[in-house]
Amino acid sequence: MRYKYEKKPIHIVVGNLNVDITMYVPRLPGPDQSIIAEEIQIGPGGAASNYSVAVAHYGHQPYLIASTSTSSFIDTIIDKLNKIGVVTKFLKRVEENPGLVTIIVIPGGEKFMVKYRGANELLSPNDVPKQLLEEANIVHLASIPASIAGEIATRAAGLGLLVSYDPGSYAFYEKEKILKILDKINILFLNRVEAKQLTGGKVENLLKFGPDIIIVKKGPGGAYLLQQGGTVYYGISKPIRPPVDTTGAGDAFDAFFNAAYIDYKDPGKALSYALAAGALKVMCKGSQLCWNKQLFNKQLNETTVEKLKQPEPWILED
Repeated sequence: MRYKYEKKPIHIVVGNLNVDITMYVPRLPGPDQSIIAEEIQIGPGGAASNYSVAVAHYGHQPYLIASTSTSSFIDTIIDKLNKIGVVTKFLKRVEENPGLVTIIVIPGGEKFMVKYRGANELLSPNDVPKQLLEEANIVHLASIPASIAGEIATRAAGLGLLVSYDPGSYAFYEKEKILKILDKINILFLNRVEAKQLTGGKVENLLKFGPDIIIVKKGPGGAYLLQQGGTVYYGISKPIRPPVDTTGAGDAFDAFFNAAYIDYKDPGKALSYALAAGALKVMCKGSQLCWNKQLFNKQLNETTVEKLKQPEPWILED
């Protein structure tokens, strides 16, 4: 059953707004070697931006909270986001270089990334308006430090909001800080390597720190969902087209999981939507979801989710 709302559910999305420079190459260069890119794309990126675009395509209302540059180039990126349906009026503009990511994509869609944080470094918990928190359904914290995530999560939880967190690379060097804030997180998203870093091997141990749901994303290997009480789901989505770019697939996954979870209150169904969205993303170039409802429905039909009796020891294995 899909729950009906008087207005679109509101997602507050806190994180990075970047300029992505993506180059598609036939292979990686060796030391002191250069190669010619076959194609280049320049456009919006950053985990929070990517999530917001996916939520807008799903049909919910995203409010993007980020610190970004006053550069006129960012104006063009903001216009693109607005046309998709992302609300950007609460962006903080600062006199700094924009966040910049150079992405190298090889055949098959595998990516290599170099990031410059720039204006993203000036993000503050106070950039999230209290009035907006009072109107929202969920706060998603995308690849931001645990200190900022924890403070925002505390405020959101005090208002009864769902809070999700995808720490991204912070899982590798803020392990203890992340563990300390998990009692304020309802939904924790990790990829396999991040989960291994935080747990040392047993993902179910993270449930002791307080999150209601933990999701481990394994790319083409599907995803696992662990829930308080011991329920475990596993799902996989068989691609209907060959992958061309995996950038941003995890962000689309997070967005569709949260949106479907709000709508259906069913973690298994939400996982199927997330897997289908992630698979759909890898079919197109760039870091943001290229929306096609017909293709999404076809991908959803190629998605299976099952409930397992207990966590499998190979959740974190290749």
